[in-house]
Amino acid sequence: MPTIFLLSPAFCGGRRAAILLNTKSDAVTARQFRAGEMSLGRAFAFMSGLYFRGKLAYAERFGEAFVITPTRGLQPPSLPFNLALLREFAVGDVHLDNPGYRRALERDANTLARRLDTGAQVVLLGSVASGKYVDVLLPILGDRLRYPTSFIGRGDMSRGGLLLRSAASGVELAYQPLETGVRPRGPRPPKLDPLTRVAVSWEHESTARPDVPRRSIVEPALRATGRKAGAERLDPVVDIRLRKRTRVHRLPKP
Repeated sequence: MPTIFLLSPAFCGGRRAAILLNTKSDAVTARQFRAGEMSLGRAFAFMSGLYFRGKLAYAERFGEAFVITPTRGLQPPSLPFNLALLREFAVGDVHLDNPGYRRALERDANTLARRLDTGAQVVLLGSVASGKYVDVLLPILGDRLRYPTSFIGRGDMSRGGLLLRSAASGVELAYQPLETGVRPRGPRPPKLDPLTRVAVSWEHESTARPDVPRRSIVEPALRATGRKAGAERLDPVVDIRLRKRTRVHRLPKP
């Protein structure tokens, strides 16, 4: 069995969710949502931005992904995403005191635990500093539940950038088992080198153009060099900081 990655959810009640609900938006993502062609992974990547894009790219590169949802436990990123689901997730509270969230996650975590082979690992790509995920998953999965050690001390944007670099380079991060009652903490690591950024394009920020080829979630803007090349040692092929992107995520003024 491949490594199972559990991805923490995106917030479905923010400004980017409003874009999906805007019937006048010509963004490709909004038009796909209106046409019923949106998946859970793509929708969360749009609403969350860099962090979820990194988690999804990384999980699909190195294993099998499941998304933690506010009301429906663990779901595959390919789950069709529609207006009803957006509204349901927008009012769902990802909190231990919410029985709907907790029961659904416990149910699917138990199902996952029964199908795991001996020695299989489940990696949480989400916050381990609070109990909203760990306190539900750890009693069920035990020492098979792990987290990337390089997450410690990083914010969401830094984690997303790190995951995208790892997915592009093919170098998997190191993991550590979670322990009951222990919240992994540590000093803030150095900032990621801006010259090793990875270009991400799901056409979220632009309208459809037939003359522009489609790109996958990770457009490899990096290439590894040398035998010891890794996620932290990459040479830039394209300086993506110079790329001009149409910004349509701002809501129109009333």
